[in-house]
Amino acid sequence: MPELPDVEQARKLLHERCVGRKLTQVRAASDSIVFAGATDLESRLRGRKMVGSGRRGKQFWLEFSKQLVLFVHFGMTGQVHVKGESASHYRKIEVDVGADWPPQYTKLELQFGQLQVAFTDPRRLGRIRLYEGVASESPIVSKLGFDPVIDPPSPQAFAEMVMRRKMPVKALLLKQEFSAGVGNWIADEVLFRSSIHPAQLASTLTQVQTNELLRQLKDVCGTAVAANADSRLFPKEWLFHYRWAKGRKQPAQMPDGRAIE
Repeated sequence: MPELPDVEQARKLLHERCVGRKLTQVRAASDSIVFAGATDLESRLRGRKMVGSGRRGKQFWLEFSKQLVLFVHFGMTGQVHVKGESASHYRKIEVDVGADWPPQYTKLELQFGQLQVAFTDPRRLGRIRLYEGVASESPIVSKLGFDPVIDPPSPQAFAEMVMRRKMPVKALLLKQEFSAGVGNWIADEVLFRSSIHPAQLASTLTQVQTNELLRQLKDVCGTAVAANADSRLFPKEWLFHYRWAKGRKQPAQMPDGRAIE
């Protein structure tokens, strides 16, 4: 599933291309699952100017005039496409746009004059919602935990948050109410680089371990965001480049021969 860096890449792309532009056309597919109760979306958005954007964890949003907010969560296979540009994409999921527009599996198409944007979602696990008001005050955002890039906690606060939880540390990192934006590969990368077993109970970690865990969490997320989620630019020593062989005939291993279990 797309994780924090992928979502930030999509948000940044739309912010750079669309802020200051007026929505001239909106087309929404008939999909009550993806739109999660958002009604009259086309008429409510059409004619409004995009004035900003934001993100927390894997949730991002586009802000329109008169405090109307469009929330987007990619789920497992969501993508953003800007016509004429390379799509944002997760490593394993790509939609072949070709010469066709809108792309296959389009759920929402936004047109800002000549600029056209599409949200695709083959597996329909993403969510698109409308909210009137300030985005940060919405229940969608307020229930999320800290964002490792935007507002990481202090080492002492992080240690206290971790040590009071009697659950495997990887499971804790994956809880969006704890650390928003962390998914499977980020959790694995952070734990691997911290030399902490994913199944170790969070409550048994030492202050030294939590300090290192937080440091790696900020470093991995920050590095991936700085690379604009382009995995070709991730450090070559990262587990990320070698973990995907799991499940194949040849066992996954690091360059030094260490097996990835």
